[in-house]
Amino acid sequence: MQTTRTLLTSWCLTACALLTADLTAQTDATQVAQEQPVDVKAFDDGPYVFWETPTDALLLGHLDGKVVSTRVADITEPVEMRTPYPGVPTVHLNPGGYTPSASTWPMPDRLLVVSDLEGNHDTFLEFLRTNGVIDEKGKWAWGKGHLVFDGDIVDRGDKVTEILWLIQRLEREAKAAGGRVHYVLGNHETMVLAGDLRYIHPKYQVTSERMGKSYEALFGPDTELGRWLRSHNSVVRIGDFLFVHAGYSPELDTLGLDRDEINQRIRDTIGPPAWPERDQLGPHLIWHQQGPMWYRGHFDTYAAQWGGKPTDEQLDAILERNEAKHIVIGHTVVDDIGWLDAKKRVLGIDVKWSKPGEGEGLLVEDGVIHAVDMAGKKRTIQVIQP
Repeated sequence: MQTTRTLLTSWCLTACALLTADLTAQTDATQVAQEQPVDVKAFDDGPYVFWETPTDALLLGHLDGKVVSTRVADITEPVEMRTPYPGVPTVHLNPGGYTPSASTWPMPDRLLVVSDLEGNHDTFLEFLRTNGVIDEKGKWAWGKGHLVFDGDIVDRGDKVTEILWLIQRLEREAKAAGGRVHYVLGNHETMVLAGDLRYIHPKYQVTSERMGKSYEALFGPDTELGRWLRSHNSVVRIGDFLFVHAGYSPELDTLGLDRDEINQRIRDTIGPPAWPERDQLGPHLIWHQQGPMWYRGHFDTYAAQWGGKPTDEQLDAILERNEAKHIVIGHTVVDDIGWLDAKKRVLGIDVKWSKPGEGEGLLVEDGVIHAVDMAGKKRTIQVIQP
């Protein structure tokens, strides 16, 4: 461990020296490739951590218009490491990888749920502050509360790297405080991991090309963020609430799979190729129209294209199988968080986060269900479709 700490401290000192000396290469461990000047705000990105051996890592990023490459060695246990990237001042390196968390949890006193952040880091950070989830220094302040991300945190926005490292850090801080952070995978996470890059921000096309990596390789199974993402679930129940990104179809229910089986099948098939032949749901839970990443049948507008809206009996069967009372979904945009059926069994929570002041979360506190906005103001949730 002493060797690791020495190397990490050396890296931080070297990185700072490099930045003040126009990032000129100083050591064999740190190499900086000169690039043409670019807009720093638009193109700073990183770091991405590649595990080259079980204990040796390469940190790669793009800073001040230049590619920064740094190696650290002899990492034998999890360690926190400082970086020169303003949006990601520290990273957590875990040479042992990540174990999938449970798919079933008891109901906490406080539960906050968001979805489809799509790289909108700054707006979301302000939302966490105003709702007391983090303090002014950005640290977890919600005690034993649970925070749920219901998929599609990546793509479209220009601060995907920052928001992923933020969530990873909050997971550790929440657990240490007796709380939890749950990251339910969405279709955009699985698309990126499989190499479907249609929706990445142009910034990432530039930075990945300059770093000499495909964008999906930055989240490969040999990377820190890639290992971490692959450890997450796609269906989670917390108390009476079942969380799934797009929806839970009757066809999925007829497979008779429990949550652990669904989650493991998806983990086993994450990665390329994107859009394989997918005539059967069972082997293709990620890509099939009736799977949890894509199903839109809960919405009147789209139900006909997804095989029809679930009947009351089908919804009740899904809830009974999962021992839940409510299904919470993102994926399909709604103007406001609201109930999708008159019996208040399905909640749609995919609101826009792309503008300052925009954004809303689902808050369950002492058993009472509310929506909560950017200012921390609560409102009663309404039925938004018949």
